[in-house]
Amino acid sequence: MDSSKTKTLGPRLAVGFGLGGVLILSMIHPLAVALFASTASAIGTYELANAMRKSGWHVPRFPAAVAGLLIPLFAYIFGPIAQWLTLWVSVGLMVLWRVVYLLWTKKRQPLKQTLRDFGASAFAVIYVPLLLSFATVMLIEDNGRAWVFGLVFTVAMIDTFGYLFGRFFGKTKLSPAISPKKTWEGLFASIIGGFFGGFVTSLLTGEPLWFGFIFGAALLVSSVMGDLSESLIKRDLNVKDMGTILPGHGGVMDRIDSLLPSSFVAFLLSHLVLYL
Repeated sequence: MDSSKTKTLGPRLAVGFGLGGVLILSMIHPLAVALFASTASAIGTYELANAMRKSGWHVPRFPAAVAGLLIPLFAYIFGPIAQWLTLWVSVGLMVLWRVVYLLWTKKRQPLKQTLRDFGASAFAVIYVPLLLSFATVMLIEDNGRAWVFGLVFTVAMIDTFGYLFGRFFGKTKLSPAISPKKTWEGLFASIIGGFFGGFVTSLLTGEPLWFGFIFGAALLVSSVMGDLSESLIKRDLNVKDMGTILPGHGGVMDRIDSLLPSSFVAFLLSHLVLYL
């Protein structure tokens, strides 16, 4: 077996199982799940803001991290109204932070660059904490922990099946211009992982098996799009990984990229069953 393909496998699996274990323990109480998600959101938002700053997009890192923590947490504690209110307050405060910094330091920059920085700040908090907050909103629902566990489990199966099969057996590149390591063989394995995750979700939530397959198929699409989207962002920012905190994975953003759009999709599907 090629040693280049196995040298990072051990740390990657260890970190993956460790994060999975923490998630399972947090399922004891919905607040623990919300805190786990909010912490991941805060770190991921900081990593994204830091990477953007290195590429010339001046996003306030610590305010972004605070927004990353509070948006999912307040969404769980106070509900959807607080979810959106905290988002727009966060964007406003980050814009104000940047304006005060420019005035305090008397730094001159073109208006176009300033508006670009404002837009980048808004993008950072919409892309990470807002999308992830739909998972914490699901915790408020009946059987919410089952839905969130099904979401994370399905995305994990999609990523794990695709990564392992693609790494050792993948030959045909899926999108070399965006993500050179993704292969069609890995994608087919991800399809199996998605349907397996959907099957488990249907058992946990008490929904029909056919709905589980729809759930798995929808999260397959959102997971792949989330993964490719982050790869495109990293390519534009000229970074290999968003961070280094997770051995074998890179940063937290590199671990939750598939979860971001999938949280919104799972939220929609969990509400869809209320009207079936």
